[in-house]
Amino acid sequence: MSPKLNKMTTNHQKATKRSIFIGILLIPLSSFWISNSEMVTGVTEITSTSLLIGAVFVLFLLMLVNVLLEKTVPDHALSGAEMLTIFVMLNIGMSINGIGMFGFLVTALCNPFWYATPENGWHDFFPEIPSWFVPQSKDAIQHLYLGESTLYRWDHLKAWAVPILVWSAFTFVLLWVMLCVNALLRKRWLEHEQLSFPITTLPVEMSLRERRFSDYLKNRYLWIGLLIAILIQTNNTLQYYYPQLPYIKVKPFDIGHLFSERPWNAVAGFPIAFHPCVIGLTYFIPLDISFSCWFFFLFRKGQQVLAAMISTGGGSVWGPSARYPAIAEQGVGAWIGLAFLVLWTGRKHLVQTLSIAWSGEPSDEPIHQRYAWLGLILGIIALVAFCSFAGLNAIVATIFILLFLLYMIGLTRIRSEGGVIWNFGPYINPPQLMVHLTGSRLLNQRDLTVLAYLQWFNLDYRCAVMPHQLEGLRIAHVGRIQRKSMFGLIVLAMIVGIAAAYWNVLRMYYIKGAGTPYVNLWRTNMGLIPYRQLRAWLDYPTYSGLDSLPFIGGGMLATFLLMFLRTHFLWWPIHPIGYAVGHSFIIDLIWTPMCVSWCLKKLVLQYGGIRAYRQAMPFFIGLLLGDYLSGCTFSLIGVILDIPMYRVFPN
Repeated sequence: MSPKLNKMTTNHQKATKRSIFIGILLIPLSSFWISNSEMVTGVTEITSTSLLIGAVFVLFLLMLVNVLLEKTVPDHALSGAEMLTIFVMLNIGMSINGIGMFGFLVTALCNPFWYATPENGWHDFFPEIPSWFVPQSKDAIQHLYLGESTLYRWDHLKAWAVPILVWSAFTFVLLWVMLCVNALLRKRWLEHEQLSFPITTLPVEMSLRERRFSDYLKNRYLWIGLLIAILIQTNNTLQYYYPQLPYIKVKPFDIGHLFSERPWNAVAGFPIAFHPCVIGLTYFIPLDISFSCWFFFLFRKGQQVLAAMISTGGGSVWGPSARYPAIAEQGVGAWIGLAFLVLWTGRKHLVQTLSIAWSGEPSDEPIHQRYAWLGLILGIIALVAFCSFAGLNAIVATIFILLFLLYMIGLTRIRSEGGVIWNFGPYINPPQLMVHLTGSRLLNQRDLTVLAYLQWFNLDYRCAVMPHQLEGLRIAHVGRIQRKSMFGLIVLAMIVGIAAAYWNVLRMYYIKGAGTPYVNLWRTNMGLIPYRQLRAWLDYPTYSGLDSLPFIGGGMLATFLLMFLRTHFLWWPIHPIGYAVGHSFIIDLIWTPMCVSWCLKKLVLQYGGIRAYRQAMPFFIGLLLGDYLSGCTFSLIGVILDIPMYRVFPN
């Protein structure tokens, strides 16, 4: 190893055994919490935000315990690097169990068999479903949906053995491929471009700079922000049980009814919200990005009004319309365009990683470039082979995997640079986009069925793991933790997280019943969407939707143009990330608090400068932390008492 690399290695510390042990222990415990909080009592969804609510709550408790240990037995106190190690492992494990991941998987696999009726005709595509996708025991599926049973019966365990192994292996390889992409992009984004990673601000402040954060606890601005958020959520929680109390409107409420006349009624909903945590987190997002996000929400609504004025009909934002304003198609173009942009601007770096991989020269990366490229290529081949073995055409499978990775690269870039509190992709996910552009007439029934089954991790990107992986590598960079050590811990957390998630979801559903009122049926119902679409694809075969390509291309060109203007004119205030976020569902619910936070930050910087910005930081941290702490406290009360509670976040 060269002296330079050796010096860099010695300056960073390995993860300690006790931090690894605590992280491994907390992952199954957090999975239990998620299953009983989000899926049973229906209280605050602790995995619904980019900065995971539950992980921050656990980190806060660790920090309080650590402050006590430093005063009593300082030799046993955790270091900042150890707390960050635990946080990263917990983030990975919780995201796997969350919304859009294993929170959807189990019911999405079995829904066709439980909800099939002569009327919906779902029996027709049963022969196309590979036997190793789902349990082959009717009794095991029946007890899963009716509950009042247990996973720990031999016939249930036997029925689930193959599907658990199959989908666990598939999920691990999928996460591995994303981790390899992150390893190849890490240096470019972290060291060359030095992206801000707003999502990592709070955990770094709480752990790496723990003493400063202890000083924050003495800061009156932090307590003002903390109390504002806690009092609002406590009041609304009490109002949930005592309706005569006043309700403080912080969650989205629609004022679209005010626009009742044509063409203004084309806005089709105009939600307003004032989430304290969104205001708090947005303070750490670069001004041009936060401005662009809420600006493009208004821009999108303006397009819908313009479409009504020129009689193109507007069309729904929830799917391809192939007519102006084609919001869904613009969103797809923006996300894919953003992914192409970051790959193109980083092409020299990627070529350099290939050169290092070929030559085998020493590297200080989390995993040597040779193994990162091999892992990526072999992983993609394995995923395509999985899909092909299930019956999906190999070309279709390859396009699907690559398209999904483009979506994930776009999302990870948005998180790394923009730090938006919620993750939603474009209105059209990869399987839907492929079927729309190709036409369901040109795909056989087996292709369509397998694509429907592969929608479970494309229905909702709030818990997409790829951004958490890169944020973990960034935390290692800031926290001076050895990159290779952190890479290995992320892989370990992926394995433990998959096992814990599968166990907790199945355990809970066999007790409560996935089709009963004793669980949050939204997750079960989300798993019905792919099969309703499959039935529609088969009943109403469509020709190629190439007429949507001009709008997708227009979205890509708009993204390229915005990036060109931003890089060539320093005064240009609009960022392409805002265009991508503004053409997705999430901005509807958070545009107002983002606008409020942008205005406050703009005023602070304009009239007080960077010093005032730093002085105001504790207040916004208090807003964020107060929302998170109150949400998790009420979540735990609901889990312990097994009662429904007011949902602090999201809506």
